[in-house]
Amino acid sequence: MILLYFFFPFILFFFPIVEGSFFGGFRRLKVNRNDRWLSRLRAGAENADTSSASLNILFLMDSFCSYHGGYLAACAQDIPNTIVIPVLSDYLADYCQANDPDDADQWEAMRVHHWQERLQEFTATQIGATERIAVYCESDSGLADAEMLRQQLVSQGRNVLHDNPIESEARRNKYLMQQCLQETTSLPTVRQRLCHSLNEALDFFEKEGRVVVKPHRGVASESVQLCQTRQQVEQAWHDITSSFVFGARQQQHTTVVVQEWLQGTEYAVDVVSRNGQHKVAAIWRYDKRPANGAAFCYFQTKLVDAAADEHVTAVCDYVISTLNTLGVQWGLSHNEVIVRSDTLQPTLVEVNCRQHNMDFAPLTMACIRYNAFQMLLDAYFGGDDEWDRYPELPTLQAHGCMVHLVNYARGSLVQVHHLEDMAALPSVLDLEVYAEFQTPSTWLEPTIDIRTDAGWVQLINEDPEALQHDYEQIVAWMPKMFSVSADDSKVKNQLHRMHLGIRDK
Repeated sequence: MILLYFFFPFILFFFPIVEGSFFGGFRRLKVNRNDRWLSRLRAGAENADTSSASLNILFLMDSFCSYHGGYLAACAQDIPNTIVIPVLSDYLADYCQANDPDDADQWEAMRVHHWQERLQEFTATQIGATERIAVYCESDSGLADAEMLRQQLVSQGRNVLHDNPIESEARRNKYLMQQCLQETTSLPTVRQRLCHSLNEALDFFEKEGRVVVKPHRGVASESVQLCQTRQQVEQAWHDITSSFVFGARQQQHTTVVVQEWLQGTEYAVDVVSRNGQHKVAAIWRYDKRPANGAAFCYFQTKLVDAAADEHVTAVCDYVISTLNTLGVQWGLSHNEVIVRSDTLQPTLVEVNCRQHNMDFAPLTMACIRYNAFQMLLDAYFGGDDEWDRYPELPTLQAHGCMVHLVNYARGSLVQVHHLEDMAALPSVLDLEVYAEFQTPSTWLEPTIDIRTDAGWVQLINEDPEALQHDYEQIVAWMPKMFSVSADDSKVKNQLHRMHLGIRDK
């Protein structure tokens, strides 16, 4: 159950609105944590200067996750003279009104277009205070509305922290961000074509041999397909053009992005920007493997030490050049890059002007001793002293990773194996198996992307070899983790009806 968090001064209200979540529900199988890490997990940012007469205002858009927007708001409210104002993008406001019509007026009042009323409501007692305003959007679907809000604040002469508006569309569009780099820099980029017809897509495929077909907007590798035959290109084309644009209301895809297939090692770089100065908060290396017929299943997202990986410096320099080209001045970004096997050059996959969409703070607090949200608040509202305490690149004090549980089974769930074995591994900090993968008789489908993971395991260890051993053991358990019965015709029929959009009365 996702919880949408609305933060008022000193009060936290919870409104359950959405079934499921990006990484599944919040019900966890609790395990015994290693107490020597807990002091790091509890560490928080130091308070801002209480002598300042200025007022910090954080517009927090689409806060629906406890460990993203919820955590950011809680930390922000520990900073004196700071107010958090919750707003909703059009996309999420429409969703809330459709799924909770009894509270439609409440959702409408929180819509971003009513930001002036929201600002007046929250700052009515702060007349005359000097403002410093930041806008942060948790959701990918709300990024355009967040940019619109910043520009409206700028037009009214408000002191709002904002990026270069000229490249705002390129910061969200996977085709345009590559094109922007190609036209204005000498950075390595992927060969690509924006295809308006299936024939264009097939023509590009014939020249490349293998291609990645994707929509120009999306998250979590949704609808991203590796195609090695004409038939696969045709299927990917029809899948995308029969779907709606991510974050748009009833806007169907009319084009498809087709790119060369990049082979190499993929990195994710979390960066916090302060007035055009960029600092790397965390560097991750993905372990993606083929599984269940899908080309890009996540198995591991692992923290990387800048001093121990020969590619990290080049990757981070590349990312910072990309952010400068795309006009990123402020905020938190999650950037994905592949170091090509043939040239060893970093090449952009995509820029995301939001947080890394996993529960990263426990890992980075334990392994780096700070996290990207703390850095973000210091970038927004701290002074030079607060900002200068962060290095340009992080150094690991321990090794950590997120293991993504891949399910190989299709059928009605009978039993789950190896949970106690996993919990007993020395490196395990926490783990969760999603509720639907623990409920007997639930029909399971194999994992094909990060949305269909069975859960996750957080690993931390001072010894990198011990961490790797525990990771490999979990991977070895995955194929036999879920016992199923394939003969439950009733459940299969219900699943088929749900797929068709049919609901029982």
